[in-house]
Amino acid sequence: MRRVAALTLVGAVPATVGGLVFWALHGGTNLTRAIAYGFWFAAAAVLTLMVLVGRKWFWRRTNLPVLESWELVASAVALTVIGAVIDVAGG
Repeated sequence: MRRVAALTLVGAVPATVGGLVFWALHGGTNLTRAIAYGFWFAAAAVLTLMVLVGRKWFWRRTNLPVLESWELVASAVALTVIGAVIDVAGG
């Protein structure tokens, strides 16, 4: 579970920054909705990362610890739920 929390945190930081940048550039969007969008895009990126992680050539060329699919899915679900909570909190 520690790796899921770490992966979620790694996704949450750029999600928040990306949401703030989107809000600053596209002023017609509510701040909380823009941050929620960032979290949802981060969740999609984590799920896309599963494709890369599943390739043998990736693990032959790196010494990173092996991430299992359930860890990536759990992190994506957490990012999605956090984004939904932020969106609902913003009204």
